[in-house]
Amino acid sequence: MPRGLIFLILVILLLVAGVYFLSKSADEVPVQTIESDVTANAAAN
Repeated sequence: MPRGLIFLILVILLLVAGVYFLSKSADEVPVQTIESDVTANAAAN
């Protein structure tokens, strides 16, 4: 088997393993609003 083909198979396997790892480690992050009432802050100053 030529070296280039073995190298190509290894690179493809590493890419597939990396995509699988990243897809398993991704979690949903809950969304929270970061808006605040600016009129109340302006009146206090």
